[in-house]
Amino acid sequence: MGTLGGAGPAAPAGAATPAAGPAVPVGARIDAVEAALGDPRDPANPVGWAAVLAADEERVPPPAGVALYDRLGLNAEFVPASLGGRLRGTDELGPVLRALFRRDAALGVGSALTSFMAATAVWAFGDDTQRARTAEVLLDGGRATIAYHRFAHGNDFVSDELRARRTPDGYLLDGRKRAVHNAQDARLVVAFARTGEGEGEGEGGDGDGGGHSLFLLGAAELTGPRVRRGETRRAAGMRGLRVGSLEFTERPLSRTALLGSWGGGVRHSLSVFPLIHAAVPSMVIGVSDTALRTAALYAVEQRPFSRPLPQVSYARTAVAGAFADLLLADALARTAARALHLLPGGSPVLAAAAKYLIPAGVEENLNALSVILGGAFHARDGAYAILQKHVRDFPTVTFGHVGNVVCQTVMAQHLGWIGSGRWTGETPPPAALFRPGPVLPLDPAVFTAADGRDGLCALLAGAPGEPRLAGGEPVLRTLRAQLRLLAAETVRLQEACDGLGRFGAGSPYPSRVFPLTDRYALLLAAAAGFGVWRESRGEGGAADPGWLAVALHRILRRLGRAAPPLPPGVEADLCEEVLRRAAESRSYDLDDRVLAG
Repeated sequence: MGTLGGAGPAAPAGAATPAAGPAVPVGARIDAVEAALGDPRDPANPVGWAAVLAADEERVPPPAGVALYDRLGLNAEFVPASLGGRLRGTDELGPVLRALFRRDAALGVGSALTSFMAATAVWAFGDDTQRARTAEVLLDGGRATIAYHRFAHGNDFVSDELRARRTPDGYLLDGRKRAVHNAQDARLVVAFARTGEGEGEGEGGDGDGGGHSLFLLGAAELTGPRVRRGETRRAAGMRGLRVGSLEFTERPLSRTALLGSWGGGVRHSLSVFPLIHAAVPSMVIGVSDTALRTAALYAVEQRPFSRPLPQVSYARTAVAGAFADLLLADALARTAARALHLLPGGSPVLAAAAKYLIPAGVEENLNALSVILGGAFHARDGAYAILQKHVRDFPTVTFGHVGNVVCQTVMAQHLGWIGSGRWTGETPPPAALFRPGPVLPLDPAVFTAADGRDGLCALLAGAPGEPRLAGGEPVLRTLRAQLRLLAAETVRLQEACDGLGRFGAGSPYPSRVFPLTDRYALLLAAAAGFGVWRESRGEGGAADPGWLAVALHRILRRLGRAAPPLPPGVEADLCEEVLRRAAESRSYDLDDRVLAG
């Protein structure tokens, strides 16, 4: 199947993005998106806050934002370079599309995220024709979408189901999905269909017995009297999302419509989750960025407190904590994405930890920062109204408890390895895992490469002896104490996991497993943050130990451990950095990049 990046054949005819010439550096691509989006506070900007909020009131995506997305050819960001797109390093995808979520989560989900999630299954399991066909549609500006299989306790997006059966000439597809993103406009649909009576892959596998299969449906399969696309519905929460229905009545499909193996749909989708779970959290960090900037600007411009923000205890803790959490989230997302290339055996668990923790942290900080605005939070227009929209929109970005259970299941399958204690002899991961830079193209073998190891526990166990921690500064002393506690926590986790062994694939999970996944995810996040700080260069930004101290303090509290007190002034210094970046229109992520406004 080749690689999912690197040099390759020219783009298909009609593609919007040329494949020829050198790759455009990721920083330049991010800057191009920011420049095109323009100053969000400019009332005349067609994709500024005023326009975004007006579109939200009309329950549509911002028209100028959709047009801008197409003009920039941003679908190419998740089309492999070997197929004419720009996808090389997986860690580049999130930061480029983060700008969309910083501006409007509905624009990010409707224009980019849905198509990306559908395309990943094709890149991983499609044949050459299916991959070329999908690339051609996306590079031509077309949308793709996905009709999920049914979960027992899901929402409308994962309720109902399609069914398929074999015929001498191919397949017959039948059934209805009531809620599908971009159902009316999509030129490609990746559809899950039940292909047996069983509830899971264990009953059918690659044979005929049960489970689900994946089908790639194009223009020919999505038209005709046996196909009905229902009217776009008004979505609750994220009001600008276009949601419609798809209904098939004994629709004949050719054999070429099958994506991957018969009966292997759920297994295939679980296999591509590392790519999705690594990239999506990196994108949605943009929502937290806007929330933090809005709170900071409100505090400076409206002066709701009698003292400067860094001197107000609860506001200082909320702002400094949100900033530290955002940097830690960016560190974890970067590590998970680069692991797909550099540490493939550990990529599933790192990606699951990122998807499990980062959206929850973003939502927590959205609520914490909204308190700073007080009554102004409820405004439906004006300079600060975007925060209430982000708070309302954000739960729709993920699939809530359904997505969390999938991530916990992935992490749970690694706990037996933790309990064995074999991680204590592991070689720490390569330094390149924690810092940006070129990587080899993604090998599709990564989708079946899980080996039970995470690659980071050994790093955390040895972190207290890190040479960069030497010194008498209060913040370095605090970091040493925090890392000793976290190293001890890895031992406690090992003891708690002792004797678990291997489980899953039909065997029941012990009742004590899922609470342990929370602890495991937090330790992985701490290790990623430490690794990024250790490998950072220069002054300030990611190299400043203050953000890591606050982030680890919050992790220890979430683990239920008594964290050493933070040195005086650390939170205030972070608040000052937040205010500086707001005044200079700089991003709150690890890149500290200049924004349009």
